[in-house]
Formats: sequence, C-alpha cells, structure tokens
Amino acid sequence: MVDILLSCLSFKEYTGSEIYFYEIATALRKAGHNVHLFSPIHGSPLSDKLDNVFFADRYSVDNVQYDVVIFSHGNVIWDYIKNVKAKKFINVVHSEVIELEEPIINSKVNLYVGIRPSIVEFIKNKITNCEVKLIYNPFDFDRFNSKKCKKNNKKDKTVLFPGSLDYLRYNPLRYLLDLSEKQNFKVMHVGRNDYSIVHPNFITYEPAWKVEKYYKKCDIVSGIFLGRTSIEGLLCGKKILQFDVDNKGNIKQVYWHTEDNLQKFNKHTIAKQLLCE
Repeated sequence: MVDILLSCLSFKEYTGSEIYFYEIATALRKAGHNVHLFSPIHGSPLSDKLDNVFFADRYSVDNVQYDVVIFSHGNVIWDYIKNVKAKKFINVVHSEVIELEEPIINSKVNLYVGIRPSIVEFIKNKITNCEVKLIYNPFDFDRFNSKKCKKNNKKDKTVLFPGSLDYLRYNPLRYLLDLSEKQNFKVMHVGRNDYSIVHPNFITYEPAWKVEKYYKKCDIVSGIFLGRTSIEGLLCGKKILQFDVDNKGNIKQVYWHTEDNLQKFNKHTIAKQLLCE
C-alpha cells in the first residue's frame, strides 16, 4: 500500500486534466492505495463521484508524509505543494501549447510524464538530464468500448467534437463546419462553449458525465492532438479526424489518427506505470 497525493488546479468539472486525475484516483484506490487529493478549486459535480479519497486543504497538505506526489499545472500548484514531504514527485504535463502546463524545473521532481509523444519531446526540449516517460491518458474501458458505444441509428452522418470549445478548438470547429457544407454531415459538440456559433449543421450540448450516449450517435470523432476526445473515440471504435494546432489555435495539421495498441490507455495499466510497478 502506497500513500499518494494527487494535486491539480481544478477538480470540479469534466475537462481533460480533471478527468485525468479522477481516473488515476479511482485506479489507485482500486489497487488498494491510500489516495489524497489537493486542488484549490474543487467541488461538485466531479468531487461527488469520488469515494474513499481524502480531500486535503492548503493547510493540511503539508502535514502528511507521502510516498508519491503526482501533480500538474506548473508553478500555480507547485507553490502550494513545494514543501510537502514525499519520497518522490512526479510532474505530469498535459499540453505542449498551454502556459499553465510548463514543467517545473526543480531538483525535487524525480520524474516528468508526458501524456502523448509530442509532450515528451516538449519536456525534453525544456529540461535536460532528467527522466521523462511517455505514460498515456487513463480511461475506463468499462465505459468506453465499441460494444457499448455502437451507433444506434443510421440517420445523418455525424461528427462528434467533444471538449471545451475555447480558442484552441475554435478554428478546428470552423474547419469542420465548412467541410460539413460540402460533404453533408452534422457536427455535434459536447462541453463548455465559449462562443455563440450558429450554423445549420451545428448543435452543442452542455458538459455531461455520461458522454457515452453521444458516442452512440456519431460516425466520426474529432478533436485536437491525441487527447481524451481522440482516445475515447478510438476505444468506442470510431474513426478519428485529428487536428494539431499551435498555441494560438491555428491549425498546423489535419489527419486521420489510428492506434494499434489500445491497452496502453487502460487506467489500471497507467496507474501501475506511474508507480513503476
């Protein structure tokens, strides 16, 4: 049994990094470890879904001796946890284009983890003489699989575009909507929406926990980079149209993405990799 502290900026909504820490927490608890979680922004709905995880606050987080600290979100979180007593610190980086995700340069950090190959290269270009590992995003295979998420009707060709519709996803969405006019398909978005987009081929839904129901309605899944969207789509047996963008959201590349080994996305496999088991 290992005493573990997980720490991230926010643990409240259904965004990528928040779900990352949810899946890691549940996998570590399933493996029998003691899991604490510190996030300066936490609450419903996401925190309500965790059982048997202790939520630390900024005053108590320094009072426990941990075996491992797994954290993200750069200096914002590091300023909270830099005095935590632990045998090992692991800095997980979720993006190569967001300033908040800059890796921490500190001798206390024992391991840097990138959740996709491009992030591993990003970290290596920032920090030399350090251990960097590729350990992918964690997923619940009981929820996301081709059997449960098979399309339940053959009406209307539909592209699902999940995730926070922010400046990084705006141009890819406009690309899809322009293409939809030429190829006659619908674009369905699920998640936070920062824009008021009106288009006859576009529909948007509020963030939802049970997103599987939307995967049942689509033929193709589209997203940016190899993030949660693309991997959920792959696990559900969908074709993946993927965008790479720069730090301003400009499209660098559009391509069909495939993966041979999906087991590397299993949250239980990933929990073991993080603990080097």
